[in-house]
Amino acid sequence: MNESAGAADQPDDIAEMDITEPTVTWLEVSHPQQPIPIGEKDRVLDSHFNEQYDVWEVLLVALPDEEEEEEE
Repeated sequence: MNESAGAADQPDDIAEMDITEPTVTWLEVSHPQQPIPIGEKDRVLDSHFNEQYDVWEVLLVALPDEEEEEEE
């Protein structure tokens, strides 16, 4: 139950997240027919359909862009 409280702190869109280190996060996808803007290196690790909320839940590993790594 506390997962929803933690999710409220994260941006709704993965593209809005500031990824500075490898990050594993769950995303709720309510419109699976539309593409999800993820990075070129990002990968989906798992997914399942949540009938209670009528959404797909996707476990994603998001990696920082190479440009950001080179700046540091």
